[in-house]
Amino acid sequence: MTKEKTKELLNTVIHLSSEAHPDVHQKVLLLSKQYMQDVRFRAMLVEQNSRYNEKLQRQEKELARYKHELVKLVKEETEAHNKQEKMLQQQAKMAAMGEMMDAVAHQWKQPLNALSMLGQLLKMDYEEGNVDKPYIDDMLKNSDEQIEHMISTLTEFRTFFRPDKEPEPFGLKRCIQTVMLLMKDELMRNQIEVHIESEKEIIINGIENEFKHLILNIIANAKDAFNERERKQRAIYIRYYEEDGNIILQIEDNAGGIPDEIIKDIFKPNITSKEEGTGIGLYMSAQIAEKLSGQLFVANTERGAEFTLEVHPCCN
Repeated sequence: MTKEKTKELLNTVIHLSSEAHPDVHQKVLLLSKQYMQDVRFRAMLVEQNSRYNEKLQRQEKELARYKHELVKLVKEETEAHNKQEKMLQQQAKMAAMGEMMDAVAHQWKQPLNALSMLGQLLKMDYEEGNVDKPYIDDMLKNSDEQIEHMISTLTEFRTFFRPDKEPEPFGLKRCIQTVMLLMKDELMRNQIEVHIESEKEIIINGIENEFKHLILNIIANAKDAFNERERKQRAIYIRYYEEDGNIILQIEDNAGGIPDEIIKDIFKPNITSKEEGTGIGLYMSAQIAEKLSGQLFVANTERGAEFTLEVHPCCN
């Protein structure tokens, strides 16, 4: 029934009641008044509900727009983060490659010098008539040893940068020995003594080359600290063991420690105490630790800085 017809019917009822008893007429007037108030109240509710619905629809559209923008922003930020992560990884790889190329260059100097000296010695002894078969055999043996040393260094260098993709079991002791082989001459050149305080082999699951990068980065960090502070006594202590089901690797130096103002942020990118450092190496080492389902910590000791890698085999 329309509003006009309702009002017309109500007026008819009031008119008819006026011809009845006065009390009846008063009651009809009262009821009609209450009815009209109810009608106006319901109309007001309908109008308010309509406004609320319109407002809700606008808010839902606004929310949908914000959601779309948020999804787009998250996607852009994720892509930017991934791009930044790849750039940091590339920087770390290039820094490690430079470090290793420098180490290999020094590693090859000694055998190349030895081969050169053997050649000169052979010429002199030939001119003096001292060359016979035993002499040649000994000369070949010495030459082969020098060449074998160069080949093993080159092989390890190539393996170091080979992109392993799948985690595999590898020996922690053997991995450390490989890094020591690659850095042997570099450590000697910088007068750094490395003390490996563990003997037992421990098998760990992961990408071995990445693990080598982790060790190399920490040792390179110690080497730079020694040189910047001009330390005369230079030593690095490496120990590894199993404790409460976890595998622990600790690398400690006696370079004096990391400044208090940066030690809490040392694993963040671009945080470094070096004048020409990038801070990438330790950041990538922390990322490698996470891939091993482990954590990398650092603390200052009485001697210097001690890096601790804790790996959980149950998650490894």
